[in-house]
Amino acid sequence: MKKAAFFSAEVIGFTLLLKAVAALLFGLPLNNMVAQVGLWFVFGFLILLLAWLLQKLLRGSGLPELGFRFHKSFAGDLWLGLCGFAIENLLSLPVDLAALRDRANMAHAIVEQLHFSSALQILAGGTLLAAALGFFTGAFHEEIRFRGYYQGAASAELTPLAGLLIGLIPFTLGHYFSHPDWSLAQVAATFVPGLIYGLLFYATRSLTVVMTAHTLSNVLPFFPFLLHEATGSRVITPAAIAALATLSLLLIALRWNHELRDWRHSTRQLFTMRPAFGLLTGLVIGGALLALWPSEFRPLYSATSGVILLAIAFLGRATKPQ
Repeated sequence: MKKAAFFSAEVIGFTLLLKAVAALLFGLPLNNMVAQVGLWFVFGFLILLLAWLLQKLLRGSGLPELGFRFHKSFAGDLWLGLCGFAIENLLSLPVDLAALRDRANMAHAIVEQLHFSSALQILAGGTLLAAALGFFTGAFHEEIRFRGYYQGAASAELTPLAGLLIGLIPFTLGHYFSHPDWSLAQVAATFVPGLIYGLLFYATRSLTVVMTAHTLSNVLPFFPFLLHEATGSRVITPAAIAALATLSLLLIALRWNHELRDWRHSTRQLFTMRPAFGLLTGLVIGGALLALWPSEFRPLYSATSGVILLAIAFLGRATKPQ
């Protein structure tokens, strides 16, 4: 448990530093959408830099351990990410159906704000915008943080199950605080994707895989609502949702014993390594990270607290028996 305590100091210190950085970055008076997306990219890069530095200093590891490696190849990992999205899309379908109105309203707001008029503008422009926002404001920084650092470091320090939960809990429930305009159904709809991303990352240790699945999850389920905006047809949305579910099922059936075989094997192993310890530490540390989410500190206080906790984590590693 001493190891878990020092690891808690590390990840909470890391989180407090990120809160200080976020307060400074997103406090800038920028109204331009491109500039705001750019800030998210900068934030993701700073997460990467800090996570890499901590990995290097505390564990002697680097970018590959954060997930900057290929499980198979770049193309192979993209394909595996697509297969992961197919599973996620099917499993999320019941909850996604409860959030239909929310997504329809979101699509309508985007079309109105950007003054799209033609069907081509709505479909092409809306899809490209959803892809850009889905990657830069979602998949890029979230996967580096929740899977690459939280889950990867916790899996190495504690157990893989603890790592899964430490990444999953703040990722899923944190959307409740970071998106106050979302309904409960939209927040609940993030649980299955977060679980799938965690399982995929444990099996592959590749951020390419999980970023691909995450970005597709932000784009493809949104496309049926853009079709409705482009055509005005009431039946096009349920037809497109059904078509996407059918294609997902077909892809899973075709690739279940190929790309998804290693994923299934690793998932079974996840719950065999000290499951009680992993469950307890995962819930406690994941819950602590979630509790920090809505807290408001001045950047200086947050940064100072983070540095102190990281110093404790360094001290714990330096004094533990070799």
